Amino acid sequence: MKKILFLFTTLLLISCSNEVATNDTVGEWYQGDLMGKSFKLGEQKNIDLIKKAGQYYNNMDAENLTSLFSDDAKIYTYQGDMLSVDLQLYESYFSSLDSLEWTPHGMSTQTIEDNSIAVVSIPSTDKRYFKDSENEECFLFERFWIVDGKIKTIVQYRRNSPTNYDTFSF
Repeated sequence: MKKILFLFTTLLLISCSNEVATNDTVGEWYQGDLMGKSFKLGEQKNIDLIKKAGQYYNNMDAENLTSLFSDDAKIYTYQGDMLSVDLQLYESYFSSLDSLEWTPHGMSTQTIEDNSIAVVSIPSTDKRYFKDSENEECFLFERFWIVDGKIKTIVQYRRNSPTNYDTFSF
């Protein structure tokens, strides 16, 4: 009887183990130089970098904003243009505006398996109030590529702001 009780207790303990098998990867890349490389979850420092960039952007602080970019950083805009990031780019852009408001809806971060590149993905609303009294609002999806703690690339995708976004339930 003791053997059966011991066996039953052992089986019960083994079946109740709280160990969860985890997959270290959360996705993979399918084209270009990164083809076949896997993503893993990224670090909070990537999110913090983009939050700081968002604060500088909303404050139209070109100098501090550009300090967060690598020297050869690029922005691939939703219009299909490739822009080289420098102080003059943002000073010129901000000079055409009375104000702006970039509001992220959420942020997630992944890192390429070898830790060489971090990616922060962000859906957001972007509102621009131009000096000529025109206003523009759009829904963006952006991917910020971070290398060595600096923003190296931004890729933007756009759609017009949905009329019923605020009523959408999760």
